[in-house]
Amino acid sequence: MRHLAPHPEPVELTHAKPTLLLDWNRRSNKVRKVRRAIKDHLYRHQYGLCGYCEGSLGELGRHTEHVEPKAGIGGNPARTFDYSNLIASCQGDTDKPKPAQDASCGHYKDQQIHADGVYTPADFISPREPGCDQQFRYLLDGRVEPTALAGTADHRRAAYTLRLTGLDCLRLRNRRRQIAERHIRQIDRYKNDPVSLQRLINHYLGPRKDSNGTDVLLPFHTTRRQRFFP
Repeated sequence: MRHLAPHPEPVELTHAKPTLLLDWNRRSNKVRKVRRAIKDHLYRHQYGLCGYCEGSLGELGRHTEHVEPKAGIGGNPARTFDYSNLIASCQGDTDKPKPAQDASCGHYKDQQIHADGVYTPADFISPREPGCDQQFRYLLDGRVEPTALAGTADHRRAAYTLRLTGLDCLRLRNRRRQIAERHIRQIDRYKNDPVSLQRLINHYLGPRKDSNGTDVLLPFHTTRRQRFFP
């Protein structure tokens, strides 16, 4: 999970707010225009990565996720168009005939909240929360776990977030493990060649352009960063 630094909301949302009703699914040209602007704005500011798993939004599909649900269990309709409550999430394989243990991210979170029958916003770590990237540790075998010690409030929040989002599912574990193993081999190969190693770091951690010319990062950026800078 990367921290989504504060940034201005899209101007389309700002201009439309005075007349927007709190209905995200309203079938009107105004709402569709605002939703598209939000979706594209978040894509750019998240460098093309899912706010939860850091998978590629271009490859996995995307939707605008309400961190605090806009309706249903734990819903807060007042935050429907609150930009600080929105992130871009991948589809998390919830739209495919995959085993439940392979699903993750925004839609999966909604399913888990429905199954729990309750949602505690204060216990959920949002990508918009400063320091969120320090709350999780990515292990060499692909697992992700809370950084804080068991029994602490930070550990409880991180564990709750991992459970709701499915970020430790087998599908994501396998992807992170493959990336970690590749980078370990590369680091070992260039450990005595600082110039080549820095070039490698710049290649894997720096932005590049997608097919539309937008700056994006390679998927699983935090996994890569923690391998190069343990």
